[in-house]
Amino acid sequence: MPLDSLTPEQLASYCYNDARLTYMLTSFGDDLLMKLLVVISRIAKMPIDDIARLGVSQWIRSLLYYEHRRHNMLIPKRDDLNARFEGKASTDAVMKDKKYRGGLVVDPQKGIHFKVTVMDFASLYPSIIKVQNLSYETVRCAHGPECESNRVPDTSHWVCKRRNGLTALLIGSLRDLRVNYYKSLSRDGTLGEIERQQYSVVSQALKIILNASYGVMGAEMFPLYFLPAAEATTAIGRHIILETIKKCNESGIEILYGDTDSIFIKDPTPEQVQGVIEVAKADHGVELEVDKEYRYVVLSDRKKNYFGVTTSGKVDVKGLTGKKSHTPPFIRSLFGEITEILADVASEEDFERTKVRITAKMRECAERLNSRKIPLEDLSFNVMLSKAPSEYTKNIPQHIKAAMQLEHASSAAGDMSSFIGGGGEGASRKVKKGDIISYVKTVTRPGVKPVELARPDEIDSTKYMEFMESTLDQVTSVLGMDFAEIMGAKKQSALGDFFHGG
Repeated sequence: MPLDSLTPEQLASYCYNDARLTYMLTSFGDDLLMKLLVVISRIAKMPIDDIARLGVSQWIRSLLYYEHRRHNMLIPKRDDLNARFEGKASTDAVMKDKKYRGGLVVDPQKGIHFKVTVMDFASLYPSIIKVQNLSYETVRCAHGPECESNRVPDTSHWVCKRRNGLTALLIGSLRDLRVNYYKSLSRDGTLGEIERQQYSVVSQALKIILNASYGVMGAEMFPLYFLPAAEATTAIGRHIILETIKKCNESGIEILYGDTDSIFIKDPTPEQVQGVIEVAKADHGVELEVDKEYRYVVLSDRKKNYFGVTTSGKVDVKGLTGKKSHTPPFIRSLFGEITEILADVASEEDFERTKVRITAKMRECAERLNSRKIPLEDLSFNVMLSKAPSEYTKNIPQHIKAAMQLEHASSAAGDMSSFIGGGGEGASRKVKKGDIISYVKTVTRPGVKPVELARPDEIDSTKYMEFMESTLDQVTSVLGMDFAEIMGAKKQSALGDFFHGG
């Protein structure tokens, strides 16, 4: 209903609810959101209302423009920046839709690994920007051979030797403030809870800006977009990781996995850890620190997909399908139960008992699925519409097929309501962009149905078993367990064979 059609009472109620929701959103966690907005406003030199409605790239733009004006520097035009390079990257992108090569991901060593230390480069890209003097005016500067000899590894770019870049000075200063001051104070046990929280708010605000500082360099929408600066940042990052791994190998330290700014080390001594930290600082000017200590880690053959149990017993899951929000709740719940069982494992010998418990859980879940005892809501895939169903003309995804059925059923209900003299409420329903579509897989065509329209006897249990297998296989295959064997297709082999190469 339009606002000008509301009665004074309805308008007052609307305004009250609007104010109440705003207050609830900004007051939780001891006014955490408002504190963040105030801190970011001061850093970015922007009003709070602009901070609240604009993205982080606009915060960084405001900060950079402010510093340009404060130092009487000209703000370059896009054409001026583009004229300084050929318009394309000097490295090939690995990921689709990327213009240049990003961070390095080292292939994981598939299996179960005990006593694993994860070492993380503190604010790697901001640190590189600071130490290597990366900015739009320093990368590929016009000073000639003197600077052109200062090459960026594996690229055709170079970095200026004569002057400091504004981005490097600015991001470097913010990075040092966070890492060397606010971050450590937010963890200082000698301070009071309120004081630590204040430092934590500032640290998190700085982290948001720092994490985006590299990305905006390579984003065409950004006014100071300069591809060579972004490409130089990731190239140096890959070089640092490779050199660190090389030093580890020379010292007899086993690297299990590496991803952009972190490395997984197998059972290092305290002396080895300290040695790696000192080498990274001395050779590259970046700070390497211990991020996590795992009792054990399970690595699949997929990058960015693993789970581990920390020395404190906390289960840490990264990238696995079973943890993702679109996964049906019953499979997500089963995945959670399996990881909780694995949290109890303290040694290789414990896995035999663990295998029995996991097998029982999986069989119980499969039996409930095949007997159709699982509620439809727990079988639903929940996907948000990125655009309206009418915009799909080719390769229609399953959630769009379900959305179209909802629209058709709504329209049909409206027509019937009008025929019998009803109000036609169903006809007014329209599925739109941003709606969450909950659907289930069925034996009826086209293979899916919205939860609202489906019946238990239509559920395609075979499809769900296949999805369960593909989801859980990311964990069970590493444990030496076979889904078909678990479901009773053939005799199980001993888990011990996995550990002894059988």
